[in-house]
Amino acid sequence: MIQFPIQSYKGNVIYTHDMEAWSYYRLHENTVGVNEQEAENHLVNRLQRLAWQFAAFEEIDYKIVPIPVDIDKRMDSLQQQYEGKYAEIGKYYAERAKEILREEAKNVVEYKFFVGIKLKKRELDENILSTFSSSFKSMNRYLQKLAGFGGHEVDDLTASMFEESEEDAYATINNYLGAFRAKEKELCYIIRHQFVRGQEQPDGDGSVYSLTEGILDPGKAGYLHIRQLDDESWCAFLPVSEFPVDLSHKEWAYFFQSYHFPVEVNMRTIYKKKKDDENQTNTIKKRFRDQDAQLIEANEDDDSLINTGRELLHELENEIKNQGKPLLRTHINFVVYGQTKEEVRKRARRLKSDFKDQQIEIVQPLADQLLLFHQSLPAAKIIAEDWEQILTPESFAESLFSLTRKIGNTVGFYLGKNISHDGESIESSQSLVFYHPFLAHLGLKGSKYSSPHVTISGPTGMGKSYLLKDILLNGVFFGAKVLMTDPKNEVEKKFKQALTPEMERMAPFFKELIESFNYITLSSEKKDAGKLDPLTFLEGEEAQDAAVGVLEYLSELQSNERNVKTAIYKGVRHVLQQEEKPGLLKVVRYLQESDDQDVKNVGDLLYEIGTNGVAKLMFSEGDVDGISLGEQVNILQIQNLNLPDEGEKAATRDEHIAVALMQPLAKFATKFARDDTVVKMTIFEEAWMLMNTGAGDRLINELLRTGRSLRSAVYIVTQSTYEYNKPQIKENIGTKFAFKAKTTEEAGNIIEFLGMEDNKANRNMLKNLSEGQCIVEDMYGRTAKIQTDVLFDEWISAFNTKESDRGRAETEEAFM
Repeated sequence: MIQFPIQSYKGNVIYTHDMEAWSYYRLHENTVGVNEQEAENHLVNRLQRLAWQFAAFEEIDYKIVPIPVDIDKRMDSLQQQYEGKYAEIGKYYAERAKEILREEAKNVVEYKFFVGIKLKKRELDENILSTFSSSFKSMNRYLQKLAGFGGHEVDDLTASMFEESEEDAYATINNYLGAFRAKEKELCYIIRHQFVRGQEQPDGDGSVYSLTEGILDPGKAGYLHIRQLDDESWCAFLPVSEFPVDLSHKEWAYFFQSYHFPVEVNMRTIYKKKKDDENQTNTIKKRFRDQDAQLIEANEDDDSLINTGRELLHELENEIKNQGKPLLRTHINFVVYGQTKEEVRKRARRLKSDFKDQQIEIVQPLADQLLLFHQSLPAAKIIAEDWEQILTPESFAESLFSLTRKIGNTVGFYLGKNISHDGESIESSQSLVFYHPFLAHLGLKGSKYSSPHVTISGPTGMGKSYLLKDILLNGVFFGAKVLMTDPKNEVEKKFKQALTPEMERMAPFFKELIESFNYITLSSEKKDAGKLDPLTFLEGEEAQDAAVGVLEYLSELQSNERNVKTAIYKGVRHVLQQEEKPGLLKVVRYLQESDDQDVKNVGDLLYEIGTNGVAKLMFSEGDVDGISLGEQVNILQIQNLNLPDEGEKAATRDEHIAVALMQPLAKFATKFARDDTVVKMTIFEEAWMLMNTGAGDRLINELLRTGRSLRSAVYIVTQSTYEYNKPQIKENIGTKFAFKAKTTEEAGNIIEFLGMEDNKANRNMLKNLSEGQCIVEDMYGRTAKIQTDVLFDEWISAFNTKESDRGRAETEEAFM
């Protein structure tokens, strides 16, 4: 009869009935960016060195445990962070997201990586023994064992025998991969998981006895049936029966993470003494000699694979002899499970087929399923020895153990799916991406950036505005105050177009949300004149610098017109000092009254600009009412603004005025962002125009530097990352979203901006991104290709920036 191996546990250490101890650790999850071979090689190198160092511990238990993503728990946690005016609406949408994701993501898991290390027992001398008054406790422990009772408690004497070895084990694993000592709750979860695979997952509590409840039935050949009181499931253990000679780039502990069903992995490696390893190579050499003799007898040529194997064996023999390289006697089994035997059969078939493509053979033993189940338990002994594989540290490292696909935040609103693997789509991917806009500035452990700022870049029509509006609506639920600049004057129009009578009936909360926003529309009409006059809402040197910047830019002065520049400075200073209500029109009149004809001409030009068209917004007599930002969400939009194409200088007078308007607009937003009494989102649409001016460039830099201390997250939406690809700027940006690159040059710039590996694959990927697909670098410095995804029909309708095609698209596609 097979005995359950665990006698008791304490902290992260499991004690067996044979007085052995195993310490367990949860690894830091490693990530590798898209097509980043160098980063992958770095992980392989660390795994290789770790596998070598583990030889000091004789036996290691590697586990990959798929843990279901608890949508309800995450959404409940998110709702607790909602506050302010829109908290109830946020909770309504969180509940709707729950319902949708429960169905769409019912098989979604996150992979956690655990390593168990068999500890060495320290022999205790008499002095140490005398410090413990636990003789009776120890005797009692053995009486319990004889009686077949396994208690949870561990006496101090037993624990002390393994303390030193546990510290060595933790130092070793933490040095190479980074690890946490497993919590008792995590140990309980791993144990209980074995008995409820494919059923409702455990919460990690309970006695050893309660953790092992369940009826295991191996009656169906190749399967194990697990029954609980109110549930049942099936599972199949699939051990590796053959590895190829070369395991390079096989990723055999990683590639299946893109599957739509969970896969569990158990790997046990056993280390023996150097003499045993040398004997092992001698055994293999004998097999090669036998094969050579058979080839000679059959009068056949040498097999190239055998020759390669012979060369590798010779090299390995020298490394064992001269460097002490260890051999890893490895037992690996994969576990698939599900509600029905048929479901498990299909999953096992998929796994076997995909591994066969990797030249790795895994099998589904008919009679040993129960033995393999027992062998997968923490601290269990190897009892199914038929599938032992001899690996080197290098070949083990090619597993990419500890590599995960995680991107984004653990708790946040649903943003989309990770589609980094070849052939993945929004429909097939099971890797959910969550995003929280107000975490980065907290300086969380493991994060690369401590900045709340965000860039969203890419050409028109690829999904920038769609993503931004998704973040905007979700952001207001956290109580954030918002100022969004909308130079295209489209946000209110698109939002309110979505409020059809049918939509109002279906989604009343959406109507309430959209209609409560403060849409501030600035036009060329007289009533709006002067509302962006920098002298009316700024003070001191800041007002002077902004006013001079606007007037100089509009005047298009040449470098030799110093007299005019001087006059502008003097005029602004004069108005600020002498006028109770300063305004730019008063500066213009100061210039018009100059005796210098050049200055007078510029004054006349500025008067014509400032009293006609949309430029009137920047010019006043100082008697205008300021813009009210009393609401939580304020969207500042300007009508009839003719913007130049991205990357182009303003070519017409209208374009020139449009760029000039961005300066006071940005100053206005900066003033809003400086209020540190509330959490804020300051959003700059078409921010590239700001960077085209010296004043705008300084403004963006100031906001990025100070935003964290001011509790302000700045969102920069632009068509190109070129202006932001500078160390002093990009280091102040916490999250970066990059949509399609139009050119190879732009692809290279994005790669540098995101810190990705510059190679042909990445450049091609960026140039071939489809609508809604982007590369994201999160606050932890991880990169991935994601597909944005909005769950609610009314939001999708409101975010769509495309004009109605009046059936043209449907007509075209009908004949394809």
